[in-house]
Amino acid sequence: MKLFFFLRIYDGFSFLVQMMAGVFKDLKYFLLFFIIFILQFGMIFLVLFKAQQIDEYNGVNKLAYFLMAFRISSGDFQLDDYHSQTDGLVIFTWIIWLIAVLTLNIVFMNFIIAVISESYERVMQKLVAESFRVKANMIVEREQFFTENDLKSTKYFPSYIVVRRPLNAVSKEDGEWQGFVRDLKQTIRTTAFKSKADIIQNSNLKNQELDKVWDEKINILNKKHDESSKT
Repeated sequence: MKLFFFLRIYDGFSFLVQMMAGVFKDLKYFLLFFIIFILQFGMIFLVLFKAQQIDEYNGVNKLAYFLMAFRISSGDFQLDDYHSQTDGLVIFTWIIWLIAVLTLNIVFMNFIIAVISESYERVMQKLVAESFRVKANMIVEREQFFTENDLKSTKYFPSYIVVRRPLNAVSKEDGEWQGFVRDLKQTIRTTAFKSKADIIQNSNLKNQELDKVWDEKINILNKKHDESSKT
């Protein structure tokens, strides 16, 4: 695992490592839920086949039916032993098999694609900032082995610091708005800001025009007043 940490120094590997870390982090609850379904269908097949030994799974005993459920989730179907059951039980077994295919193979696989897509969007949005954060953490780890002379060296510790901060983003909203939804929200904010600026600019122009009109009228009235006072 330390090897992957050091690979994040390079920009080419940084994206891949961050992508894998983000995917596994987002999939932890999904994988737990997926394992529960695998165990459920495995136990159902174990009961339906009466825990019979399957030649293809020699050496794993009762785990064969859980492996069968996992193979169904990956689209690898093994159907040779279905014909050995009684007529009524065969129909019920095929119904369970169809439910397992729909649930494990179709629904869960699409869930995985959706989660990976969301992780990809989030990693791409924070790619540059995350690469700087990783490099900063590695610098801190390296500084732990510095001697006192190294800590006082101006070569390692110059009189300036590089600071990065989020632009047009609120840290509290990072977890709430992700992917396309976050982009949509940012677009709406930008559009609203531009519309507000246009409205303010137009109102200022109209106010200036009104001021000019009133100034002209006031000047005309002043001239008339001066003429009338002279006469």
